[in-house]
Amino acid sequence: MKRGLICYLALHEDEEEIAYDVAELKELLVNIEVEAATVVVQRRQPDVNYLFGVGKVQEVRQQAAGEGTEAVIFNRELSPRQVKALEDLFEDVEIWDRTQVVLEIFSRRARSREGKIQVDLARLSYLHPRMLGLGGVLSRLGGGIGTRGPGETKLEVLRRAVRDRIHDLKEEMTVVRQSRAVLRQRRQSAGMPVVSLVGYTNAGKSTLLNALSQSSQPAVAEDRMFATLDPLSRRIHLPSGRTALLTDTVGFIRDLPKKLKEAFAATLEELQEAGLLLHVIDLTSPYWEQQVMAVEKILGELALDDHSLIKVYNKLDRFEGDLPSDGVAVSALRGANLDLLRQSIENALFPEQELEILVPYDRLNEVGRLRDYLKVMSEEYLGDGVRFTLRGRLQDLERLRSRLAGDRR
Repeated sequence: MKRGLICYLALHEDEEEIAYDVAELKELLVNIEVEAATVVVQRRQPDVNYLFGVGKVQEVRQQAAGEGTEAVIFNRELSPRQVKALEDLFEDVEIWDRTQVVLEIFSRRARSREGKIQVDLARLSYLHPRMLGLGGVLSRLGGGIGTRGPGETKLEVLRRAVRDRIHDLKEEMTVVRQSRAVLRQRRQSAGMPVVSLVGYTNAGKSTLLNALSQSSQPAVAEDRMFATLDPLSRRIHLPSGRTALLTDTVGFIRDLPKKLKEAFAATLEELQEAGLLLHVIDLTSPYWEQQVMAVEKILGELALDDHSLIKVYNKLDRFEGDLPSDGVAVSALRGANLDLLRQSIENALFPEQELEILVPYDRLNEVGRLRDYLKVMSEEYLGDGVRFTLRGRLQDLERLRSRLAGDRR
């Protein structure tokens, strides 16, 4: 593990908020093998050159040298100018910002061709304007690219090669989005309802996908941030025997980097198709309420805040205390309350309605066929038949209406 030091610029006085941010940043850093035992907090407006004030950043430089620090990590996104100034000041110490840390984690997690394209596009688009020198940022660009032309410097070669690579990746993403659009059209034609899992990273979405689908090809589920990046779909069976398609997507995080959202647009478009969102929430996180707000903010940015949604409070087996009343509490790992969740999914996808209809006496068997799906709220015996008030799913009510109309013809 590398020895790291966190520089936290606070624009507010909320100590709880600062503690949450620092704890999350430390957890992110563990995923790129950096351990940050030291945290330096400064409350001020951002400095144009160093983010921190000049005097404070000089103190941090001396402290980093004394502690043998190998990486200094800032909680806020650094501008190209700030990256250059900080790399010059700290010399052999790596300079990171939170966005770069998240992008690096995604780069290490990507497995599929589509995932790698999306991550590479995000990383290169972010790092390209920060190529002001030959410092640490360039070491994160990956394999060598391009050859030097007459009179070109190494930096010019890299800039040109990165621009070309970004162009190629955008073309590849266009093909990916077209392929995904075709797949969505096929699913829509098949008429199978789509349910999408959303939630903060490491809330247990992949575990829940495995538990609900009971697939012979389970998704990778690990207790770490951004364990899976690639979208995955599995069929799930609902209590009535119906099936739905359950899709998993990339986990969210507060202040999800803009470049990452742009690169993962093809994946996030899958959420638009969903008839229902399952917002998976980690009950064991001491910051789950802040995480809920972060996910809701991102859903709003994606114009998904008006979608039908069920809050799924996960990790019930490790929780003690009063449960929230606005969702379904489950343990995806232990299987607790999954039947209740399946019923809630079905109720949301197939809401019940009421129908008043006159059924001739010789056609009462039509109602009998659907007794398993329809509830008889009232019945009145008349001269030409029975007037039923029935309650059930719209599809079943329409099926009954269609059969009776066909008989009259």
